[in-house]
Amino acid sequence: MNQPPDTTHTRGLDAWMADHPWHPRLVPYVIYVALLPLIALATDRMPDVYPILYSIQCLIVGGLLWRYRRFTPELNLKFHWLAIPAGFAVCAIWIGLGLWMTKIFPERFAPPAEGPDHLFDRMSPTIRWVSLGLRFVGMSLLVPLFEELFVRSLLLRSFHSFKQFVVGIVQWGQDLPVIGDWLMHTSIAKRADAHDQPFARMFNQTPLGVISITGIVLSTFIFTIGHGMRDWPGAVVCSLIYIAVLRLTRDKGLGPIVWAHGLTNALLWAYCVYHMNWQFL
Repeated sequence: MNQPPDTTHTRGLDAWMADHPWHPRLVPYVIYVALLPLIALATDRMPDVYPILYSIQCLIVGGLLWRYRRFTPELNLKFHWLAIPAGFAVCAIWIGLGLWMTKIFPERFAPPAEGPDHLFDRMSPTIRWVSLGLRFVGMSLLVPLFEELFVRSLLLRSFHSFKQFVVGIVQWGQDLPVIGDWLMHTSIAKRADAHDQPFARMFNQTPLGVISITGIVLSTFIFTIGHGMRDWPGAVVCSLIYIAVLRLTRDKGLGPIVWAHGLTNALLWAYCVYHMNWQFL
């Protein structure tokens, strides 16, 4: 007799995703980032497996975004004309500042003359173009979805108030080993415990596109450190431009900045392919 499939784990994950607004907005980003070093490690010796591994990475993240889309109603593809100038501007600024950083810090950011070839240069021509095609789809269509959901929705709203941010950090600190045992007996921890889930509350109480200095600074900081040091100046400007577009088009959800981000990444891809220089991929 055939046994029905066990859906216990799936139902458990669904319930967990629904339990907190951070879960469906954080998990796709974390999984994508966590898989990057694993893919780099695997392709260091076998570069031609990159298309398979990158496809798996994108399918996992894309599948999560699709399955839990009902929990992220702000994520859409609504268009606004501001996405076009914003996308072009960010691309130009990103490349310009990246080249400037390489020029003033060549010993740190310029590729060594006798260093190892880039991953794409170690592939067979066919695999390289397949990889570039997949990379175009991933960085232009998928990355803007989960990155804007995480940074310009979750972080920008969850860190709206500096006071509540500190309360949330103190609450998190109590769960840390060693320091947590000491912290939970302090007066500041006792005052923090009087607040219920400050990050979730700030997220739920802050409409999309409503911004604050604290939210701008902290979300931009986290977005920036998620990139290589050479691209930090560009990432700061990029974040500020996308936040400005979000503020002006907030009635359309995340759609306009998803379009802007996707256009920026598509232009970066085109620049790299045209020059056969992969530094901005």
